[in-house]
Amino acid sequence: MLRKPDNCLFYILSPFILVSTTTAGSLAVGDGQIDGRKLQPYALTWRQCTFADGHWSSVGDLTEKLDVIGPSVLRQRQTGHPGAGAIQRTDVFLDRQSFSPLRIETEVTKDGMRHTYAVRQLDADGYSGFVEQNGERKDIRGRINTGMLHGGGMGLPLATLPFQDEPLEFAASMISFDGTYRVIASWIGRETTVLNGTKTETWLIDVEWHHHESGDVYPPGPDASGGRYWVVPEPPPGTPYVLRYKTDTYAVEFVREVCP
Repeated sequence: MLRKPDNCLFYILSPFILVSTTTAGSLAVGDGQIDGRKLQPYALTWRQCTFADGHWSSVGDLTEKLDVIGPSVLRQRQTGHPGAGAIQRTDVFLDRQSFSPLRIETEVTKDGMRHTYAVRQLDADGYSGFVEQNGERKDIRGRINTGMLHGGGMGLPLATLPFQDEPLEFAASMISFDGTYRVIASWIGRETTVLNGTKTETWLIDVEWHHHESGDVYPPGPDASGGRYWVVPEPPPGTPYVLRYKTDTYAVEFVREVCP
């Protein structure tokens, strides 16, 4: 997992403008640093909440399911409840080894009826697809491509990497915003978490987002708009690779600490 599902999970990035002086190593999708073959299938549920008017409020659960589709494809399915009785499901099909996004499908239903359905097929140059809404269909195209990590589930590929002594820079996207980013991830420390009665090492990874289209920068850390991941490289059975993602206004967590 995670960074927000395509409706809430990374969606809440309140912008800050600043100049970053961070220097970092580089990661390119497909260069061998990420290896999704290390990940095992799972189906787990996280809590989500947002911060406003001085307190945290629940915005419903997020269920994520990771499946192996054939020998070379992963499907990362996120299901959430954006409100008003709606259910949103996003399926991201990924190259199993590199975590390159290949196809993204999003469906919103309400009262058992499909409200919105969108498909994006990605290649090295961008994506093409369509959106169906209220009985109308519209063709879509964009610059988000297979060389950018999917921002709505970025915690998983980070979990396949070894602990980094220096920051790491890479390209990522947020399909719900049609936004492209330069991301700098910094492994800032380790802590011990008890999961299912087992002491487990958790890595803290802060992320800084540079939005290409607007020039906005989202600073790193759990009390800033860029956020922090709590990653478990070797989780015990029944627990996730990503325990939590938190910004100053949004949190999604498996172990309760922030959300009511």
